[in-house]
Amino acid sequence: MAILIGNNTTLALNSDDYIRNEINQYVAKLNFILIFVQSFVSISGIFGNMLALIVINKKSLRNTSSAVYITYMAIFDSAVLLLHCASLAQPRRNLFIHCSLIYLTDLFSICANWVLVIITLERCVAVASPFLAKRFCTVHSARYSVYILISIAILLFSATFPIIYHTDVTSKRAKCKIRPAFGLIHRIYQPIVFYVLPDILLLSNLFTVYSLIQRRRQQKRLSNDDKFELRVNDVHSNRKQRQLTIMLVTVNFTFYLFSTPALIFFIGEYTPPKHPEINKLKRSFFFTQTSVLLLQLHHATNFIFYCFTGRRFREATIETFNQCSTQLKIFYHRYFLCDKYYRVSSDYQMTNIPSTNKPNRLLDKEYSSKYTKRTTI
Repeated sequence: MAILIGNNTTLALNSDDYIRNEINQYVAKLNFILIFVQSFVSISGIFGNMLALIVINKKSLRNTSSAVYITYMAIFDSAVLLLHCASLAQPRRNLFIHCSLIYLTDLFSICANWVLVIITLERCVAVASPFLAKRFCTVHSARYSVYILISIAILLFSATFPIIYHTDVTSKRAKCKIRPAFGLIHRIYQPIVFYVLPDILLLSNLFTVYSLIQRRRQQKRLSNDDKFELRVNDVHSNRKQRQLTIMLVTVNFTFYLFSTPALIFFIGEYTPPKHPEINKLKRSFFFTQTSVLLLQLHHATNFIFYCFTGRRFREATIETFNQCSTQLKIFYHRYFLCDKYYRVSSDYQMTNIPSTNKPNRLLDKEYSSKYTKRTTI
């Protein structure tokens, strides 16, 4: 959908040549400026999603169903950003590449959006009914649900893509275009499937937040009552559910924030004005390209919100950076400075043995030698 919004900025206008040339020059200047911003957002978003993949698959975080969903969502978001970077290179000279970019971008975009819906519904079930969570909110069920989603998306787009799109060879650059008969249908069904239905289902966060508030109140009442004692595991599980819910509510809020303007402009572009003013057209093109940038931000900023709202994720991220900095120091001193002394100390740190263990080992050896001498006497 982002590729279609970007491509629609070069539409032919029903006005004189002067207005058309001025608008085309403005669009070219705007695209030249925004291409650097979009490239920076895409590259930084890919880097952030790769960091999210590394952090979420650490031993302390990976054995949960939420980690599976976050992993696949980071993969889909990275794929969308990579495809957008490829579309910025204007590959319309190759018809196959242009059609493949449209197909794959829509495929990975809908998978990323609906994985967010699935993880939200999964959190709703986990908070509302802990007994059902033990049965359904597992790692295997999360993987199976993602596999089913990918299969349905591939079947859906493989069946509808040849019907909705056709190849336009008459223009200077061959490209995929929507058939005129399916223009209105495409403007209706794609926003519904991509954004409207996920927006409705993501409202289940309200029920999740309400359930957490009720459970916290109940926990306070039980803690004030001397007859009941709360287990430590229950307190930790409630705290964990609360942290995951805060993370998801933040990501869902950014989904509403970034996708709503693009949805409005995508629907409004179906009926452009017949006798437009130059300033209105320039504002329309500017807002359209800004909506494309907002769609990129939706796929590029999840890692930032994970770090801000998730304490365990933030601690794992800091630990990962510390490990990477240690590895870089070891590599620099070994292969650039050829420092043998630092090589020994780095190996000593790599084994995760503190410095106080060395005299303890000597004491253990002395104690073991004395013990053997006493036993041999």
